[in-house]
Amino acid sequence: MERRDFYQPILAFAALLAASDSLADQGRFIVTPHIDVSVAHESNFFRTENNAASVNTLAISPGIQVIYKTAKTKVTVDGTLERHDYDGDSSQSYGSISDYSYTGGKASLDATSQVTDRLTIGVKDGLRVTRDPEYIDDYSNEVGREKYTTNAFTPNIYYDFGNKFGVGARYQNSLLTYNEGDGEDYSENRGALDVFYNLNRSTAAYFEYQIWKGTYDGASSDYLSNEVSMNVSEQFNYFTFTAGAGYYSRSFDDNGYDTISGPTWKLMIDGKDRGSEEDTKPRSFVGLAVVHDLNNYGSGNSYYAATRLELKGGYMFGPKLSAQGMALYQNSDYQLNPDDRSDDLYVLSAQIDYKIIDKLTIGLEGGYRSQNSDAAYQSYNDIFIMARVGYSYDFGHE
Repeated sequence: MERRDFYQPILAFAALLAASDSLADQGRFIVTPHIDVSVAHESNFFRTENNAASVNTLAISPGIQVIYKTAKTKVTVDGTLERHDYDGDSSQSYGSISDYSYTGGKASLDATSQVTDRLTIGVKDGLRVTRDPEYIDDYSNEVGREKYTTNAFTPNIYYDFGNKFGVGARYQNSLLTYNEGDGEDYSENRGALDVFYNLNRSTAAYFEYQIWKGTYDGASSDYLSNEVSMNVSEQFNYFTFTAGAGYYSRSFDDNGYDTISGPTWKLMIDGKDRGSEEDTKPRSFVGLAVVHDLNNYGSGNSYYAATRLELKGGYMFGPKLSAQGMALYQNSDYQLNPDDRSDDLYVLSAQIDYKIIDKLTIGLEGGYRSQNSDAAYQSYNDIFIMARVGYSYDFGHE
């Protein structure tokens, strides 16, 4: 698959940002080099039902973040290089574990500018090179360890008409490219339109319409998706409540597959207590999300209606010690599978961080992941634990 050249639109947008601020020296830069070193153990690296491979991982991840701010513009660029070295049991099916050692990384751009009192423009771009299968799709239950690259480029615009009304639009080009193995490359071109209405200072409603084309370079059928939804958001003290419902329809270029359609819905609660407005991190946070939607990447025409429940929370016990945890359940009800496959995924994780000195943090994370499936050889259990040391130092000027 040929990769799109994103540099021209990003450079054009950067020029527009510069033009929106009359004096460049009104801004400030914040530069933050950072590095993480971790040692991890995973009991079932390939997430197989039989012949689990126990693997140890040494990961070194240096990177840098640059933030530029003015009265009307904020640009954040972050890049991290990731080196993963594996050691452990070899597998008859997958060969030597050390052969999976790799260099990857991630990079992101997030820029917004208040061009006029009513017009706001922005652009986001996210690039990732990894073997972690969880980034393939928002509702991914993939288990493969092939190396792949993802990139999502999203320009957006919002116009405030005043009198409580606003309209937003965005375009997203997403690419999934496998660097090795037999995975199918995939591209997605998506357009979205949002109409906002603020009922009062704490309550907002918005209508959203999305249409996108999913294209594969292999045997899987290309498809066209439409989705419409209505959402309401309520702000109450430290909490934001969001509820939404809609309907999707997906038709396939291959005439052998019927159109699949159904409802989408979500219920979300987010709470944050920053202690004071100057705090950059919340002193405590909690989140609950219940979502029902369809996955987008379905190699082998594997599409499922995902019903997901996710609970997360965290608390800072003081300036040095913090803890957070997450519990997730997802049911994946396959739509085109002739065996009426259904998967139940369970994930539990907990993390503790302690700041030894300013900018230097040590952490310990552990968790459990399990999938029960109707399909043969698709069930598995996996236990993981990781110790981490992280350092970051920011400097800037006003």
